[in-house]
Amino acid sequence: MNTGLRIAAFAAAVAAVFAIAFGVGRVAGPDPDSDPTPGPSTHQPSVHQGESHER
Repeated sequence: MNTGLRIAAFAAAVAAVFAIAFGVGRVAGPDPDSDPTPGPSTHQPSVHQGESHER
């Protein structure tokens, strides 16, 4: 097997793996028409109101 054929086979294999992964992601991924609004935030601020980091 010459070098050009090996490179072409490798490129074809990489393209096939990418296409399969893309297809699986489209099937198993989130619905693109669903509402992307995030739920309530659970973030707790580390600085209380009135406190300052300045010294």
